Amino acid sequence: MVLLEDKRSKKVAIVAHCLLNQNAKVNGFAFYSSMIKQIVDMLHSKDFGIIQLPCPETLFSGLRRWWYVREQYDTPGFKSHCRRILQPIVDQIEEYQSEGYKIIIIGLDGSPSCGVSVSGSSDSWGGAPRLPEGQYGNYPTTEKPGIFIQELMSMMDERKIRIPPMIGAGFDMPNFDPSVIEGKIMEFISRA
Repeated sequence: MVLLEDKRSKKVAIVAHCLLNQNAKVNGFAFYSSMIKQIVDMLHSKDFGIIQLPCPETLFSGLRRWWYVREQYDTPGFKSHCRRILQPIVDQIEEYQSEGYKIIIIGLDGSPSCGVSVSGSSDSWGGAPRLPEGQYGNYPTTEKPGIFIQELMSMMDERKIRIPPMIGAGFDMPNFDPSVIEGKIMEFISRA
């Protein structure tokens, strides 16, 4: 059988759920009404298709959850949940790569789950978060991936799948500047 040629770009971006659906965000952290359209526009301008990651936090804890740090999600139960919902994503990455597609991943830096290079972190957090009024810009972070992204990378590594280039869109970082983040994302996409 001969496959017909068509107009596909053979480029796919795997994107953190809440970047495309702000309704999944933990209360108090939806900084856009529906999605971060600039990311969709940037990907479209460079001919990337989009696969939306599932939201591990919404599926695990629902929409009424409070904000966590990575240590609160660093549990056997949450990791098992992540692996279960990531299985179809890892299968797709393997299939696309085997057919020569370019894959990139855009996570959400600052997120305890979907951070790529920075995630929310605190050894002392437990129970409902308590930050004094005016201290929301002091959300504690560490330079480690979030638990969900960590499990995604582990699963690809275990299956000997090449880990695609990744970037964390810093829309969950304290005092983020949208224009700076958008510039970094566009540079990343353009290099891919």
